[in-house]
Amino acid sequence: MKVAIIGGGPAGLAAVKHCLEQNIECTAFEQTENIGGTWIYTDKIKEDENGVPVHTAMYQGLRTNLPTRLMEFENFPHIPKDNFYITQPEVLEYIKSYANHFNLLPHIKLCHQVINVDPRPNEKWSLLVRNVKTKKVEEHTYDGVIVCNGHYTSPYMPSIPGMEHFNGKSIHCKQYRKPNIYAGKKVLVIGGGPSGLDISTLLNGIAKKVVFSFSKLFYGTPAEGVITKPRVSQFKEGKVIFVDGTEEDIDEVIYCTGYYPSYPFLSKNCGITVDDGWVKPLYKHFINIEHPTMAIVNITLVVSTFTLYSIQIRFYLALLKGHFKVSKEEMYEDLNQAVKKREDKGLPKKMTHFIALEQLDYCENLADIANIRKIPRVYGKMFAKILCNLDKKYGVKIIDDENFELVQLEYTTI
Repeated sequence: MKVAIIGGGPAGLAAVKHCLEQNIECTAFEQTENIGGTWIYTDKIKEDENGVPVHTAMYQGLRTNLPTRLMEFENFPHIPKDNFYITQPEVLEYIKSYANHFNLLPHIKLCHQVINVDPRPNEKWSLLVRNVKTKKVEEHTYDGVIVCNGHYTSPYMPSIPGMEHFNGKSIHCKQYRKPNIYAGKKVLVIGGGPSGLDISTLLNGIAKKVVFSFSKLFYGTPAEGVITKPRVSQFKEGKVIFVDGTEEDIDEVIYCTGYYPSYPFLSKNCGITVDDGWVKPLYKHFINIEHPTMAIVNITLVVSTFTLYSIQIRFYLALLKGHFKVSKEEMYEDLNQAVKKREDKGLPKKMTHFIALEQLDYCENLADIANIRKIPRVYGKMFAKILCNLDKKYGVKIIDDENFELVQLEYTTI
């Protein structure tokens, strides 16, 4: 049995590790020259040295918004440190140490870009793979495919009246790298998620003025000196008008407005479509119902991603090896129930993969269905507690598989 893995970030590395652990032959294809995925920092924003579109959205000064115990691979804890919220270089170092510890690198082809995935008879898969240095294209056949390309590839830009008339520079935060280029500028940051809060904080004291516009702040508190505003109503050349009627003079705008999933390498025959952020048809948010030998890992929203890699990949491998069976009809019924639940809550399509406080139940459900090893419940409990107290920046210490204790931090970690 052979499995192809698309992507050499944390999810792809976890997929390689679990495949090898179960004696499944696998190859991971990574289009860049390094492992690490979105945790790699580069000054480039469009294409890399091989002409490959830059995937990473990493910027200088980023720290994790979850404590380290919620950002670790299964059975591979972080080396204890004084700071519970670590920097991007520290996360990347941890990811590389995981790859080295489990000897994953021999199973990863760097500088190899998957350009087409197509189903073949008997649930086989054809992959066209381009060597980005030599430009040579080869075809490979596999029994299964695990897609691990992440969801920070296609920026979402809102439509705001007058955007086309704004005479300053506008970028999505995927193109943001360093704060110093904004020295002396009047900057508007749009979006109340982690990136919006981080970037507005990093610009504070460097830019001449930082205006932070959001309808809802998902965690934390804006830095002192940052001007907070509600949603933008419209743009007028160098001026921005907000829904409360107030105005601000602005030189540059940074949109921290999220991303849409994108899978340009999947042929139409794969049966996967993206509808306003909803990837379908997927069973349990990651199994391709039309072709269950394909999994698309890590598209769930508001989760501790490192925790979920293991349970999703082990579930997929158990299904691939026939250790349990779920009919197409049963998978569609489960999907339809999930969609109805989302619609009953009045949530838009782009919130279909929203998990949040249901992470513990989600992981337990996967383990029960596939009869596989469960993730210790303490991780789900920790995530729920941290999620409800993101403004307080607690640290966490695990006591046992069920219990943990919060650590009140006396310093800022942003």
